[in-house]
Amino acid sequence: MEKDKIIRKLELSHTTCLLFSLMFFIIAFLFRFATGLEKGILVFHNSIYHNKLLFEFFTFITHAGIPIILVMYSFLLFKHLKEKKNDTDNLEIFLAIFFTLFIAGVAGDTLKMIIGRERPVVELAGIIERVKPFRSFSFPSGHATKVMALSIPFLLFSLKNVKFLNIYKSLVLLVAIAVGYSRIALQAHYPSDVIGGIAFAFLFFPISAVLAGKYFRKYEIRKVKNLIIFLICLAFTLAFVQMSR
Repeated sequence: MEKDKIIRKLELSHTTCLLFSLMFFIIAFLFRFATGLEKGILVFHNSIYHNKLLFEFFTFITHAGIPIILVMYSFLLFKHLKEKKNDTDNLEIFLAIFFTLFIAGVAGDTLKMIIGRERPVVELAGIIERVKPFRSFSFPSGHATKVMALSIPFLLFSLKNVKFLNIYKSLVLLVAIAVGYSRIALQAHYPSDVIGGIAFAFLFFPISAVLAGKYFRKYEIRKVKNLIIFLICLAFTLAFVQMSR
């Protein structure tokens, strides 16, 4: 009975997420075809490469943002598991979070190869300061897609019995925004790439919530806990592999 209540709560967010996804897709579309605006924004950030402090900050946050959020989630998750609480709401939300991360991450990277938009460093060579090449395409931003996929389910729902939850949510939101902005500041992506990544994260959350709900209905809580622990460890591993590149 309680499982069905939690799942219904997750499913109520589907329409909201789809509306947000549509809104961000429209904004990304408008930016994509306002080429002068996108070029101007990236050129404006040439100054980042002449300010050592800002450059180091944005480089740090672009690589460490996702691990920082994962550390916060790990603390909340293992605190919940240690206290052996009877409610399962938190586990359902954590399961939806990591399903969204992996589904949106894989789908976003696949779409990036299919769409094949060149990076700013290729199209704006000699105009922007960025010279380091990339091995992948530009749209959507993988960092923006993954960090928002990791953040959206957490921001939409309230965990039970968590002190200072609003502070956690504010920190997660700030880190997610900082990661997205860092991709523009470092001239790794166009603004439309980052906005498109946010749109895809919202788009794939309803799919992830449905799959998480089906898994939650089918398996006992012990297996749900083990899967969540496995997924968070896998997320850490992939994040640190990405950081080492």
